[in-house]
Amino acid sequence: MQLTEQLARAFAAMGRAINERDAELPRSDYLTLVRLANAVEGEGPCRPSDLAHAEGLDPSTMSRRVASLTERGLVERETDPDDRRAHRLRLTVVGAEALRVERHRRVALVTDALAGWEESDKDQLARLLGKLSDTLESRRTPAP
Repeated sequence: MQLTEQLARAFAAMGRAINERDAELPRSDYLTLVRLANAVEGEGPCRPSDLAHAEGLDPSTMSRRVASLTERGLVERETDPDDRRAHRLRLTVVGAEALRVERHRRVALVTDALAGWEESDKDQLARLLGKLSDTLESRRTPAP
């Protein structure tokens, strides 16, 4: 089986495992919260348009997602001090906790799956996946 087929199979299996077991956050919400948390750690609250670009989504799609997250108390909006017409987003305490719980759940899934592996195999997998991620990220089209 080719490498691309093995990767597709692994990613599909991971997706099924994540979705089958008590996920409180749908994948799209999880990814948005992760991006928001990472943005806040680096630069502070960010605009919905920044999240849309980071996720490769149309701004209207991200707007609907943000509205849902806001209604559920996971994200809050604040007026952008640089442009009073715009808003910036940040995780609420509830959102940060939901993200923490979901991250822990996902780590446990992988940790359990790798429990019987040799440490050297786990190290090699981590190194190679990191290398692949770095290469793919470096090839992304920069923001306009």
